[in-house]
Amino acid sequence: MRSTRLALSFSASVALLLLAPSVLAAPFEVETSRASPHHPLLVLAPREAKRSTLTIVFNVGAADDGMVNGLTRISQHALLHANARGSYASLYTALYGAAATLEMRTGLHESRFTLTASPEDFDALARTLLTTVLSPKLDPRRYEAALERAENDAQPLDPDVWLELLLVRAMLEEETRYRDPHLGSVSDAQGMPLNAVREHLSKMLAPCNATVIATGRFDAKALRKLVSGFRGGTVLERKRPTFKLPYKRRTPASREVQVLAYPLRIQTARDAAAARVLATLLEERLFQRFRNAGVGYSFASEPVFTASLDALALILPAAERSGIDLGPFLREEVRAVSEGQLEPGAFERHQKANLIRLRLADREPLEVAEALRTARERPAWYGPELPAALESLTPEALREVASAWLREESSIQIHFLTVMEGR
Repeated sequence: MRSTRLALSFSASVALLLLAPSVLAAPFEVETSRASPHHPLLVLAPREAKRSTLTIVFNVGAADDGMVNGLTRISQHALLHANARGSYASLYTALYGAAATLEMRTGLHESRFTLTASPEDFDALARTLLTTVLSPKLDPRRYEAALERAENDAQPLDPDVWLELLLVRAMLEEETRYRDPHLGSVSDAQGMPLNAVREHLSKMLAPCNATVIATGRFDAKALRKLVSGFRGGTVLERKRPTFKLPYKRRTPASREVQVLAYPLRIQTARDAAAARVLATLLEERLFQRFRNAGVGYSFASEPVFTASLDALALILPAAERSGIDLGPFLREEVRAVSEGQLEPGAFERHQKANLIRLRLADREPLEVAEALRTARERPAWYGPELPAALESLTPEALREVASAWLREESSIQIHFLTVMEGR
């Protein structure tokens, strides 16, 4: 879950529009290929940029650890620190010398490595990382050192999954794995047997469950050839749960948050364009209504894409432990937007702001990589058709999409309370 955005004000939108002439020609080229179901999915988005990004993302996360908490995270550490394919000390030295960065994250249903470097150093570093991660050979002599690093891991579970974890814990009560308070914990790393990690890497964190995303300037031909040489593993087929809607619940949590969400189906570029405009329109209305009332000081209205559910979510953390149900007020804002009850010029302003922001983001390889990571399971979310879909979107088309999505009978309202009711 990315950090909360503030809605674009009119003046901010104008400022973005002033930048538009220099970025109107930004390409949205995306090439997707896969040699077979046993190979990684390869996504290439070449851009003229000063930095390039490589993301290796597996469709495997902490919720797939089974009975061994931390297995996925510890396996990621082993890929870097107990791998005979290369020395982490040498990799770190190369990264430092190139002023490059390498980030490792573990979510509920995915885990990833993200390399960012200058184009001059990118190809060599990308080749090293891909070879290390997608064709590992564990070295027992280095395994204890890898476990020590894992045990000292200060943040084993990606903090951006907090909303996803709240939602699945509330809506999937029968799934005991989500209720484990130690989900993703690496506190028992020292007791993790090497064979468990080796099996997890050979079956789960394996090429068939991986997506390789390259953005910026890079040698596309060399990447295609290299990635086509990796294969193997057990294909993970994840069946989405079905929810009985509408869903409404009050449940205890460590923080007070109110969530009103509506399932999305991003099947076309028009859907993707409409979701973006709906999200910013609603966020601006939340900002105007609830911040002015002093109810809360951070708001979000954004598409939330998870392995369990795709939804447009309105998120309102309370400023105090009030326990007041703000659901009816959230619904009023949703109803107004879905019925087209907008201030004059509001639609045009948000349409243009989203378009300019999209064009600006397409020039930043890391932002493109993040968008494509989301789009790997829903290709219409990001691609060459999206700018035209945003430009051609009309208030009538937005109302049509909104009326299909933002329906009371498909709503999800969850009020997370820091105290039990009645206390």
